[in-house]
Amino acid sequence: MGSNKNPRVVFNCDNCGEESSDKASHYKRKKRHFCNQSCYSGFRANKLPIEEQNAYKGGGMSDKDKSIRIKARSCLNHAVRDNKIKRLPCEVCGDSKSEAHHHDYSKPLDVNWLCDTHHHEEHKRINQNPELLK
Repeated sequence: MGSNKNPRVVFNCDNCGEESSDKASHYKRKKRHFCNQSCYSGFRANKLPIEEQNAYKGGGMSDKDKSIRIKARSCLNHAVRDNKIKRLPCEVCGDSKSEAHHHDYSKPLDVNWLCDTHHHEEHKRINQNPELLK
């Protein structure tokens, strides 16, 4: 199964139930465990709840919502390109490599500028407190 240097964890596949193993460090990082890629694909296609699927492939978001997001991002990108809006440093730490964060996609030019780290933290905060979306 593995040497003492790289111990492996034995588990049952979440899709087919077959016994398999993985490195302990890999096992700890994952929420679900599969014996191979085809089992993982089968699980995603047949059993994975829609809210956990990829947002760009039916992740619980309607086509209308997706198109609103795409249009808002496009509108903002064009405004930045045409120098109508200036990209600002991160509002939290001042990092010059900032990203736009939309609170409301119906207002495409109303954004907060956040670095990658603070942008992810903002999304985590919103996901943990859904009432913030209202």
